[in-house]
Amino acid sequence: MQRKDEISMKTIYLQTVPTEKWAMVYQNDSLEQVLIERPEEKSLIGNIYKGRIVNIESSLQAAFVDFGQPKLGFLKKQEIPEARKDTSKPIERVVHEGQQVWVQVMKDAYDQKGAQLTANVTLPGRNLVYLPFGNYFAVSRKMTDEQRSHLKAWAGEACQSEEGLIFRTHSAEVSLEELERELGSLRERWTNLSKQYRNEKPPKTILEDFDIPDRLLRRFPEGDIESILVDNLDMKQRIQKRIPELGKKTKWVADIQNHMPFSAESISEKLLTRTITLDSGAQLVIDQTEAMVVMDVNTAKHTNTSNKKNSVLKTNQEAAKEAAKQIRLRNLSGMILIDFIDMKDEKDQERVVSYFKKQLRQDYVRTQIFGFTRLGILEMTRKREAPSLSSVLGKDHSQSTMMSRASEAYQLERMLLSYQSNDQDIIAIEAHPDVIEAFKERIDMKKLKSILYKDVYVLNNRESHVPFRIIHVGNVATLEERSFYKENVLDRLF
Repeated sequence: MQRKDEISMKTIYLQTVPTEKWAMVYQNDSLEQVLIERPEEKSLIGNIYKGRIVNIESSLQAAFVDFGQPKLGFLKKQEIPEARKDTSKPIERVVHEGQQVWVQVMKDAYDQKGAQLTANVTLPGRNLVYLPFGNYFAVSRKMTDEQRSHLKAWAGEACQSEEGLIFRTHSAEVSLEELERELGSLRERWTNLSKQYRNEKPPKTILEDFDIPDRLLRRFPEGDIESILVDNLDMKQRIQKRIPELGKKTKWVADIQNHMPFSAESISEKLLTRTITLDSGAQLVIDQTEAMVVMDVNTAKHTNTSNKKNSVLKTNQEAAKEAAKQIRLRNLSGMILIDFIDMKDEKDQERVVSYFKKQLRQDYVRTQIFGFTRLGILEMTRKREAPSLSSVLGKDHSQSTMMSRASEAYQLERMLLSYQSNDQDIIAIEAHPDVIEAFKERIDMKKLKSILYKDVYVLNNRESHVPFRIIHVGNVATLEERSFYKENVLDRLF
């Protein structure tokens, strides 16, 4: 019989050779998390910069900081360590225009708003988050009171000067000796960064924290990870260097697409699907607008009428479990409204809320449930840390279930890379001109050719019913026999 910890082990796939990088986390053969990283949409959250204050807005008690991005960053007074020593001081007496300041991105720029910054920078580790100017200790609420008191007491002795620490949930399972080593390593890293960039003029990038693999792998205790499959030898070596304890679990698999349970393409389709059919036959319908996310639970056609009350409760709990999973998978955030099947009994509503909260415990992003409204709609919020995957993959809010041209261009790159081990010299594709235009804008074709080592030709077809398709794989001789070559309608892509 399998132990509980064996059943919950995670397998992580990192597809990082293509321009659009994917990370997929599977547990019990079920897809649990997806991360997508694009060069043009990369999150800056966690990155540390040396910036310069260019303006102080007294009415907002905030400063605007040039940290090297197109939009100025927004730094609130309460995010400046010096201001915490005397909260009555106005921001004009804490910082001044032209002052150099170390800042970290808390929230990405969004629409017309610049990124939200903090001067209380952090260095994340696997068990600890180190705050060089934090001057406080925080422990996960998921720990027992005894564990929290024990770790805070240790931190009080281990930390120096204004240092602070945040303890991750799984730090309770680690020895104090291991925590001591990690604290020493993070402290040394910060000291080296401070010395290295002390005389650099702002704006300057100090440290970049990548979603893949850094932030992703820090979310899980080492014991929860069974294996990590990567398609890039450099990525394997990077993981071994940054997280040595995961080195033995990391495997380099060049043809990773052939080892994944589902391709990035099939996952994309699922993430953009509006309607999800549950095992009971009921449906969960997801609509994302600019203002909020709305989920609607539609009852199954053949509901058990002999005990309708109990049947509705079970269906709503099933929908709650799927809703929690989809919120996590699709990275839905902001205001979320869920219209469950109507329940007359308030105790049934409480049971659904309790069950839903239990499902949300697996989410690494902070959520808050406000309960049912008078109209029977469940209200909740989820902290926005990055764009939803439907907004990344889809066209826009009005056509969020349709793949964007950019997504199709990245799909084309992955398809071409799947022929990497093929011994033929030439690939010919038929594609919509808009896909090829997006491809040329986003893909480094010189780099792609160096990996693929093939010549690629394209037949532009604006009337095509599919974004692209392979029409020939072969060599010069076999290509010259094809009618589209003789008709001279092929263009050289690279």
